[in-house]
This record gives sequence, C-alpha cells and structure tokens, in this order.
Amino acid sequence: MAKFRRALLPLSFLLMFASVCSAQIRSGTVEIFLFGGYLFGGDFLPAANALFTGKVDVEDHATYGGRIGWNINSLFEVEGQFSRTDTHFVSSGNDTLFGSAGTRLGDLTIDYYHGIHDVQFRAQPGRSLVSLGMGAARLDADVCAVRLKPCSNPDPDWRYTASIGGGIKTFITPHFGLRFDGRYYGTLLHERRRQLSHDHCHHNHDDWLSNGDVTGGLLFAF
Repeated sequence: MAKFRRALLPLSFLLMFASVCSAQIRSGTVEIFLFGGYLFGGDFLPAANALFTGKVDVEDHATYGGRIGWNINSLFEVEGQFSRTDTHFVSSGNDTLFGSAGTRLGDLTIDYYHGIHDVQFRAQPGRSLVSLGMGAARLDADVCAVRLKPCSNPDPDWRYTASIGGGIKTFITPHFGLRFDGRYYGTLLHERRRQLSHDHCHHNHDDWLSNGDVTGGLLFAF
C-alpha cells in the first residue's frame, strides 16, 4: 500500500500543476488557435442566387482554419479568424429538375474572415467563453465541375456575415492547451425591397445563408 501511495504522489503533483495552468487567465498574452471540425452547410433559397432556379442545399463538410487573439485582460479577448470549407451544392429533394436528394450540383468554397470579441469566464478545468463576431464571407462557386461545356463560373462573391459562438479552453502547460468551439454564422446573400404603393409601407426581405460549425484544436499562448 505504501508503494502504491508513493507511486501516486508524482501523479498528484502533475494533476495539481495542470489544474493551476488550466485556471490561468493571463492578461496581455497572444494566443494562436489551429483548428479543424465540421460545418453544417445550410441552404440557398431560389431568389438568393443566380445559379439555380430552385432551393439547393450546401453539403455538410469538414472545415479548418485558425485564429490569432490578444487577451486585453482576464475577461476580454479580441481575435481574427480565417476558416475554409470546400463543400458542394446538392439537391434538396426529389424532383425532375435537379434529381434525387443529395445529388451534387456543383462545388462551393466558403471562406470566413472574422473579427471576434470574446468574453471569458473562469471554469474548471480551464475557462469558458462566449463570443460575437462579424466580417466577410467569400463564396466561390464552381458549377462547371458537373455541367456540360460550354460553361462559365461566376466570380467569387463577398458578403457581410455575423456570428455568435461559445467554447472551452484548457491549458496543459502555461503555453500549450486545447480548445473546442461551436459557432453559428449568418451571411447576408441578397436584400429585396418591394414598394406596394405610395400609401403603404415598404416591405423588406433579406435572404441569409445560415450555417454553423463545431471545431477543436491546438492552442498556443505567448
């Protein structure tokens, strides 16, 4: 029994050290987060794009990217994010025009460029956070990958996007740890305005691409 206790002693010190590191929130540090995960793609309504006459889905697909952040103090952090998803347009249902559900209709690359403001809270182990972000989405469509020639692809399109998310950080050492996040993105695709008459109010309708991702990866602090 004594030998067992002696064997557990170094492990106890290691766990105590990891716990202390996990709880640290160091003002003025720079953090780099390299991540991978999964994007739940959303859909495009008929009037939200010029490529298809009906509703099409964006296939759920792997995503990857990185963030660099600065801890202003123990509560607030600002970050810049880039992420990329190489996904596809797919048919949303059984119809004679686009085929059965899940039929590939073209390729789509989604790049997100975001500025993010995090609010961080002490938690065990590590710290939890909630965040708000906004920036731009770059949508690059390739429908010629599945269409007969002659065919021409549209130029990449830049759209305003906003996001909200939350996550958990845990540090194994003062300079290395793990992070896991979930985030919702809303991207403004098209704004339609219709004036009914001079005696009535204007009617506005915005088309959005709504999707979200779950990510995890390595966290470095300096």
